[in-house]
Amino acid sequence: MGAQGVQFDKTELQRLMQEQGVDPTPEEAEQEQASPRKKALHILSIAAVAVYFVLLAFGKYFIPADNEILLSLDVFSGAENPNRLIRIVSLAVLTLSVSSIIRFFIGRLAHNKTLTKRTGVAVIELLGNFVKYVAVIVLVFLILSALGVNTAELLAGLGILSLVLGLGVTSLVEDVVAGIFIIGERLFDVGDIVVVDDFRGTVLSIGIRSTQIEDDGGDIMIMRNSTIENLVNMTNRSSYAICDIPINPLESFAHVEEVINGAHLEKLRERYPEIEKGPFYLGLSEINGKGVQVVTFVAICQEHTKYWIQRIMNRELKLLFESNGIKLGEEPGDDDDD
Repeated sequence: MGAQGVQFDKTELQRLMQEQGVDPTPEEAEQEQASPRKKALHILSIAAVAVYFVLLAFGKYFIPADNEILLSLDVFSGAENPNRLIRIVSLAVLTLSVSSIIRFFIGRLAHNKTLTKRTGVAVIELLGNFVKYVAVIVLVFLILSALGVNTAELLAGLGILSLVLGLGVTSLVEDVVAGIFIIGERLFDVGDIVVVDDFRGTVLSIGIRSTQIEDDGGDIMIMRNSTIENLVNMTNRSSYAICDIPINPLESFAHVEEVINGAHLEKLRERYPEIEKGPFYLGLSEINGKGVQVVTFVAICQEHTKYWIQRIMNRELKLLFESNGIKLGEEPGDDDDD
């Protein structure tokens, strides 16, 4: 049988596990159960943020207006000498909270199939990352301002500094520009199956500087955007599940073709709707030195089901030939002498 049959698709494995009543993501479930501290910390953070906003909105009704803590917490109070530590904590909570809320709604957009079909998941993820980076930069400048640093002069100085550093970050600029073109031209998107330099996998994320691709074994390749040159996007086109069957040299080829033509292979589509067209019998592909006759079949399907369809065809064709008394492969003992 074809050597490609040894490969597998993760989606197929998940489907088989679901059919057998097995959780397709047991490791993730175990990790969630094994991290109660992380959940507790998350809940505690939400509670702290909620208390912070309650104090900002209603604190003046049950706390004296001249209270130093309340004035320091309220970044809009205009207090001349607030407690710097409290003011910095307040700025951090406010900035990161607003950023998280915006990113939450942006993340919800990624589940809108109509929107992602038009703009792509990568564009939405890029927008979320942009909000995160901007929030961090804004927070840094707000903290420096709270510490008494003249941020206007600092920005002017950074303009000159960035010009000097620009000569040493050429590769970074190349990666950023390449990432913008990848997302803008939609060469591929998150969730697409691609082949990059013989590495076949699913795109996990497309960032400003790098792209992550995960293969079926769970290995993740991280590539700089500017280094992605030879890429094939397998998602937006149909693929071919090819199956080569070796027929014993003692079998009558006329009888073999008679069995194939009478098998009505196209009926396999009724049992396996993943097969879009076919299977088709392509004829005799090879006769090796020992007289083994190799016949080839092909079915058109989607890339993520290709290897599964190959195995289905291998199984069905083997059962077909066995039920008609047709032997496959070489006779036992016909191996070459070393």
